[in-house]
Amino acid sequence: MKTSKDLNRKDSPLIFYIFYFVVFFGNAIQGTFLTLYLTNAGLPQSTVGLLNGITQCLSLIVLPIVGRLDDKAPTKNKVLCIELVIAIVTLILFSMAKNIIAICIFRVAYSLFFMPIASVYQTITMEYANKNGWDYGPIRMTGTIGFSLMALAAGLGMNKNISMIFPFLIGSYILTFFLALMLPESKRVERPVQEDTAQGGSDAARVFAILKNRKVRNVMMMYFMYSFATSVNNMYFGLYTRQLGGTMTMVGLGSMILGFSELPFHLGPGKRWLDSIGLERSMLVVITAGIVRWAICATTNNPWVMVFTMGLNGIMLVPVTIGLVKFLYDNAPEDLKVTAQTSLHSSISVAAMLAADFGGSLMHTILEHAGLDPIKYQYIFLVPIFVIVLIIGYTSMNKGDGEETAI
Repeated sequence: MKTSKDLNRKDSPLIFYIFYFVVFFGNAIQGTFLTLYLTNAGLPQSTVGLLNGITQCLSLIVLPIVGRLDDKAPTKNKVLCIELVIAIVTLILFSMAKNIIAICIFRVAYSLFFMPIASVYQTITMEYANKNGWDYGPIRMTGTIGFSLMALAAGLGMNKNISMIFPFLIGSYILTFFLALMLPESKRVERPVQEDTAQGGSDAARVFAILKNRKVRNVMMMYFMYSFATSVNNMYFGLYTRQLGGTMTMVGLGSMILGFSELPFHLGPGKRWLDSIGLERSMLVVITAGIVRWAICATTNNPWVMVFTMGLNGIMLVPVTIGLVKFLYDNAPEDLKVTAQTSLHSSISVAAMLAADFGGSLMHTILEHAGLDPIKYQYIFLVPIFVIVLIIGYTSMNKGDGEETAI
């Protein structure tokens, strides 16, 4: 029997703050250094892009299935722990791979198990945040701090030996696993009887019904473009910084700046401003900041300038990590919270990454054969694309068709 002390501890947000701080260690390491590890292992940049594309193709199938399993499991916590254990085992095998084929196989396998994890812990967090009246922003902000500190630490640790990526990653996931065991339980929610009779339809139809709202579609279109460009930058930032004469420490510093740039928009005036303009207008700000960011990347030849462009990440990332997650959670059917995140939020992100990976690999090959700098010109191409998306998004927002929306 639980005591009142146990119950109070269960409803404390402290474990969520600690969990987010640690779980983002892994995000910082794999997001910043995995591509560098693969190229160091002998894979051409075009092959790395192709591998990423294969992973995204498979994840478009895997993510909705895993989301559905999460919603049907007795508790989401058990699924989260199982996913973490599989990711750890896969990483151990990945670290022992010596030939190119094995490296490629374990790269894809690891990413497939890594991708669904965020949707599960975000859903558990949103459940308890709504139940107890917590603000999700500061909880997510601790992840940003963890990301930033680990990015710098990993950059220093891998400056001379990129293979240290595995001890860093495996250690962070083991610590995350033990913290996941301490998260409060998130039980399965049964589909309401009245919803069965009133709405009917498959689970997928019930989730995708959210997209009937024009403003939601507009936000998702801009989110797709954000994810596309961010995938290109994630693929090439470290390589391009090194190409311009930078070091691994500078790459890690860039990722640290990327993380800390979020802080002004999680708390204080920045947060109040984003809340006041709403999610749709926030996405227009995201696209505008992207135009400036990619223009700088396209025109600089200084690695330090590349590093400091990561400071524009905060204004671009917070609306999609806070506003979009909260919106989808609030509007998804009660029994399909994880499915909504994996089928809409994650799958659109994955589709954008897929386009970036295949498109990036194709463009890299074409530009290389044309004698042009393939990375520089991909940043150049992003600028007019973002301008077009800004015009489309702004025009759609001002249609004034009288459609009601929650954002």
